[in-house]
Amino acid sequence: MSGPVDQRGVSRLRSLSALLVDVPAGQATLLSRALEQAGWGVRAVPVHGPEALSAALHRRGWDAVLYGGDGPLAVPSRKALELVRMADPHLPFVAVSPRLRPGALSAVLRGLPPGVPCVPDLGQLPGVLTRELEQARMRRRVGGAHKLLGAQQAIADHLAAGLEPGALCDRVLATLGEALGWSFGALWRPDGSVLRCVSLWTAAGARGPVIELAGATHVRVYAAGQGLPGRVWAFRRPVWLADLPAEAVRAGLVTAAAFPIALGDECVGVIELYAGDAREPNAEVSALFATVGGQVAAYFARRRVRARARRSFDGAGALVVSLDVHGRVEIANGTACAAFGFESDDLVGRDWFAVALPEDEREPARAAYAALLAGDGGERLVSDGGDLARTPGYAWRWSPAHDADGTPIGALGWGEPQT
Repeated sequence: MSGPVDQRGVSRLRSLSALLVDVPAGQATLLSRALEQAGWGVRAVPVHGPEALSAALHRRGWDAVLYGGDGPLAVPSRKALELVRMADPHLPFVAVSPRLRPGALSAVLRGLPPGVPCVPDLGQLPGVLTRELEQARMRRRVGGAHKLLGAQQAIADHLAAGLEPGALCDRVLATLGEALGWSFGALWRPDGSVLRCVSLWTAAGARGPVIELAGATHVRVYAAGQGLPGRVWAFRRPVWLADLPAEAVRAGLVTAAAFPIALGDECVGVIELYAGDAREPNAEVSALFATVGGQVAAYFARRRVRARARRSFDGAGALVVSLDVHGRVEIANGTACAAFGFESDDLVGRDWFAVALPEDEREPARAAYAALLAGDGGERLVSDGGDLARTPGYAWRWSPAHDADGTPIGALGWGEPQT
């Protein structure tokens, strides 16, 4: 190993947490000594067999896996690599047995996967680790950027799909959790002076304690300033937390992050996420949280505006309907629905002439409607008993609608009470 590479390794990584997989005790001692002499602080944890390796990988927080493959119950190299990649696809995996030289018969017989770096001479280990850790860092950065962009696009698609609030909250939470590798998440909305959980998500394969924690979370409420969601709601700022409540620690969770669903100074909810590994505040992830929080808040603001407009529309004294070119109802206010004996919006999609006229008047009405769309007479004012509707006590006005090219697309009708 050259001096410059050593110096880069020392400056970039002052400590190393490594899993030693089926590495004999004597070899482990030599390995740690070689790294310490190169200026590294080493925490080396030996594991033997596939079950011990799986359990250790589940705890996460490792910088590298050093594979020895020695002993009667040693994990086969391909199996060990598969377990590591399932836990973390970017975690460096280095073979450190003096018997596993690249291209040697022993390496072939042990089924060492191609591309796995081999270090039979421990003097080479610091340099190889420096290279592998740098490559892992770059892979994580590139892969993380793709995940962030994918999550942002997926959430934009959910927002554009016109979902109801409950379905949207579920999808946003699941998208963030799955894309960014969290273990558990909750979405909170204000209900008067408290926050209530309106959506929960747990990662596929979540352990029992995490599922139990999700069940307990669902029935909780937080006032402003209480708990992680209450703090975010009160101060309108994201929070990253490593000092978790005891119940979260018992469930195997290590890090929590929460961010506001906010537009301007108004916070209309909080998204809370938990992970089973240690995570530091990340500028790219924080930017994604801010974007998603603003987008979801804007969605809720639009829903409120539409709801107020709908209440005004439904409460109008006039009967208001919009028909397509075939005479089917596209829009109907509550007053119109009630006048024709339908529940709210049940008039939409029905044949207007079958609803509004006796059977013997429908064909002439269809012909009059076609003439209206063709521009015969412009707007048409029809009193009670007129040719497009029969609603005693109302006078109807019909206005044709056209697209930008002048093609008829339907008509708007409103019936005003006669005085």
